[in-house]
Amino acid sequence: MTTQFTPVENVPSFRRMAAAMWRSPRDPSIYGSMDVDATAALAFLARHEAQAGVRLTITHLVARAVALALRDQPEVNGKVRFWGRLEQRGSIDVFVTVATGRDLSGARIDHADAKSLVAIAREIAERAGKIRNGADASYQKSRSLLKAVPWWLARPATWLSDVLVNELHVDLPAQGMPRDPFGSAIVTSVGMFGIDAAFAPFVPLARCPMLILVPEVRPRPWAIGDTVEVRPVLRLCATFDHRLIDGAAAGRFAARLTELFAAPEQLS
Repeated sequence: MTTQFTPVENVPSFRRMAAAMWRSPRDPSIYGSMDVDATAALAFLARHEAQAGVRLTITHLVARAVALALRDQPEVNGKVRFWGRLEQRGSIDVFVTVATGRDLSGARIDHADAKSLVAIAREIAERAGKIRNGADASYQKSRSLLKAVPWWLARPATWLSDVLVNELHVDLPAQGMPRDPFGSAIVTSVGMFGIDAAFAPFVPLARCPMLILVPEVRPRPWAIGDTVEVRPVLRLCATFDHRLIDGAAAGRFAARLTELFAAPEQLS
């Protein structure tokens, strides 16, 4: 039997506008959040920060945990190229965003799974310091190039950059555009803004399979057996690329993060 379709009459004005404005869904993003008991992680940071010689934060722990979880689940460390070809990355590189005042940049930590927590924190701090002091050549070149492009050329210029550094894997450090600029995952902290939970959209130029937002650690009710206690809780919010990561893979990834935060000595 053929299904019959009947035009809807008296459509509300907003629905009529919405149907005309938006195109058919083509976004492969999946969103998910998980609460992590941060008690052990905060105690770990308090014990190790004094001898580390650099400020250690929850964001550094998340970056390190994401790198180790990717190492344990290499099939999700992928990339889509050439309009549908799936490829697996040969290294685990985590991009940690850095606020520069009015702008955003970041540090790509290459081989983050092979670096200690302190090494990751130092590398991020060094890159952030250079960016804020105007001493980072790559950041200055990329920003100068973008400022020189008129607004009506911004879209084609961004498309060309994407083709060069992601499709063709051309390395353009002189223009501030390295090959595969964002690596395996993006970690962004929004806790300093007092944000409780948030999700971020993928940047088309990034081509990474996941984006992790790190909100503020807050006291929340936490079930311990049959009792409820107030614990410091970190609510991690993730955006996954469904072309590379399905629900089962995302669940395994989340479970590994929970294990690492429960025993943070593994993150040192």
